[in-house]
Amino acid sequence: MRRRRASTACICGAALLAAACAAGQAAAADADARDALVAQCRDLQQPQPKEAIAVCERAYAALDPLRDGELAEEMLFRRSDAQIATGAFAEAAATLDRVAAMPVEAGRWMHDFRLARRRGILAYRQERYAEALPQFRVARELALAHADDTSVAQSWNDLGNTLRRIGDYHGALDAYLASLELKRRGNDRQLGALYNNLGDLYRDLGDLAESKKRYVEALAEHDRDARPRDAAHTRESLAAVLVKTGETAEAIAVYRQVIETFRGLGARADELRAQVGLAAIELDRDGVEAARAALTRAQALAGELSLPLPPNLAVQLARLHRADGDPVAARHVLGSVLDRVADDSADRVPLLRANAEAARAAGDAGQAYALLDAYHDADTRLRDAAHDRRLAQLRVQFDVAERERAIEKLETQNRLAALALQQRTTQLQLGLACALVVLLLVAGLFLRARQRSQLAAAVRESQLAAETDHYRRAAAALRADSERVQALLDRGDAALFAIDAGGTLVALTARAAELLGRSRDAALGTPFADLLDATSRETLERALSELEDHDADVPLQLRLPAATVAARLGVLPTDGDIAVLQVVPIATDAARDGETEAGEPAPAAELVPFEETPLDDAPAEVDNERFRRQLVELMVYAVEIWERVSGRTRIDLAEKSRVWRVTIDEGRLRVRAMERYLSLAKLPRQPRWREVLRTAFYVLSECRLDMDERELLRTRAETVQASLRRRALL
Repeated sequence: MRRRRASTACICGAALLAAACAAGQAAAADADARDALVAQCRDLQQPQPKEAIAVCERAYAALDPLRDGELAEEMLFRRSDAQIATGAFAEAAATLDRVAAMPVEAGRWMHDFRLARRRGILAYRQERYAEALPQFRVARELALAHADDTSVAQSWNDLGNTLRRIGDYHGALDAYLASLELKRRGNDRQLGALYNNLGDLYRDLGDLAESKKRYVEALAEHDRDARPRDAAHTRESLAAVLVKTGETAEAIAVYRQVIETFRGLGARADELRAQVGLAAIELDRDGVEAARAALTRAQALAGELSLPLPPNLAVQLARLHRADGDPVAARHVLGSVLDRVADDSADRVPLLRANAEAARAAGDAGQAYALLDAYHDADTRLRDAAHDRRLAQLRVQFDVAERERAIEKLETQNRLAALALQQRTTQLQLGLACALVVLLLVAGLFLRARQRSQLAAAVRESQLAAETDHYRRAAAALRADSERVQALLDRGDAALFAIDAGGTLVALTARAAELLGRSRDAALGTPFADLLDATSRETLERALSELEDHDADVPLQLRLPAATVAARLGVLPTDGDIAVLQVVPIATDAARDGETEAGEPAPAAELVPFEETPLDDAPAEVDNERFRRQLVELMVYAVEIWERVSGRTRIDLAEKSRVWRVTIDEGRLRVRAMERYLSLAKLPRQPRWREVLRTAFYVLSECRLDMDERELLRTRAETVQASLRRRALL
């Protein structure tokens, strides 16, 4: 008996274990099947929306909404998206109602966001833009409240689409730009839809080149993200732009690609529309057979969809019959469609016009005239209806804004009522609030104006900085550099010193360095006057002053550390602010001991002509009277502006610019060379035009001039440069 009970217990345990294993295997199989349905719904929703509708419904049925709430919600949302894509708008609305009825955990704001956005998309696809706009705004406010940049960017894009459809292009552009900024900030790579929307907007604005560019960018994004339906819609829009720009062959190729995509997706309504568009282009370029093939396929699609002959298809069929020389058949097709089209339908206008053209082709002038009259009446009604719709849309926008403001006002009143304030206090607070709003508006306008002013000032400063840098480079280009001067001096074997306008030694030959009793590197950069005794310094200063008053070289005698020399002081032909001192030693230290009691130096040796050591080819003479007058006018105006704007003297200009040499005459500072360029009568026979241009460039780069002064000075400098270029070509 005990053995029998034990055996029975073992059998029962084994049965229970087997049942548990079977249940576990069944549960695992169910989970695998559910996961497969979910994955299939996701995979089919974009490329094959018609098949996705049933698959997503089965996936939802396999889920437990209480346990897998978010996943079940996703399946219904994807089902509604597929229904919208196939044109089943009523079914899509019912699916969204099922989503709204699902139990939702507290704090799941994304559920409300997705539901509001899809309701807006549903209304948008049905061209009920006035209903779509509030839904998209609700979605945007939810995303803003939770600081979700991705969702905010989507909402701005949706709002841009809707605003563009109702003709608010400025609002649409602002919305698109806000969306683009957020997407780029978040490194969002799915920019295809936004680029497509920008292409539509630019097409509406008539900028076809920019529209085409945006469509191409959208296609690249769609193809990369494997969105064939979106890519097909974008290509359809691109084909319309190509037709307008006269690229008919490219438009036909794009249309054929669109048709193949829609056919592969099973989107027959979209394919029908594309076939009609292709036929219209083919007929425009007399491609009758290609148009016939497209229209035959379009008729077959209409039959598969159980649709009566669409008006746009009827218009193209009539054109085909006329091309075949059968206007009677064309009128028959158009008449059959006109009989069932409502009098206020927009499709009636192209039908009447095509029928009138067919009647004229058939030779029935009276009927053609009557049909044209009916066409104009229908077109007028259509335009009036469009105007009325536009007013209605604006009225809806106004009503929505008023409702939003009314809600805000009621909330404010409720908060005030909760505080149990007296009516007078309430009015006072409202008055203060209004005053604050006005103040804020005024402050905002002031800040905005200030911001614009600062921006304009920044732009002006940037331009001024660029011009300043340009003129500094131009002045530097006219200034001889020390290496070039050194190279010029080293062409000969004479003892030569190069002294700039500030009196600094910028170059010297090896023989000149021997006369100074120091190396060339040690002498460079040293004020030349510091290497002379007091008497020689005075002699050099007088020679420099005399050089500024004459065009010829000035002879002089100087006592250098290694010798007393006879010298000739001249100007570097390529740069007038560089003085060149050519010396010939006439006495050594022993010779100094033979000086006369009166302190006179020994007689100088014969001078080596300065021309025997050429420094550079002298510039071509520019002694034309007009050119000389231009130089003087430029110099006078530059000095005048400097003195007026900076409040300084022309001596300060010479010292700061280091272009003109400042000398001492009877204890006073003088700029003799500069003063000669301020009068046409005193202007040298061979004027140093480089110094004049450098002076003008210095004033342009260092003085803050107003626009008129800057423009006039720049114009005069350019006039001098133009004269130089003309003479260089002679």
